[in-house]
Amino acid sequence: MEVLMMKCVSSIPLRGLQKFINYVFKFIQLPFAMSLLFMH
Repeated sequence: MEVLMMKCVSSIPLRGLQKFINYVFKFIQLPFAMSLLFMH
């Protein structure tokens, strides 16, 4: 699974990779922010 991910990532251009990382970061950040809001 991880090897497949690495192959997919290595075939993506750098700009596309940055967009992908930003998307994943936002996707991870959203539930985290929501949980912080609901905890208080």
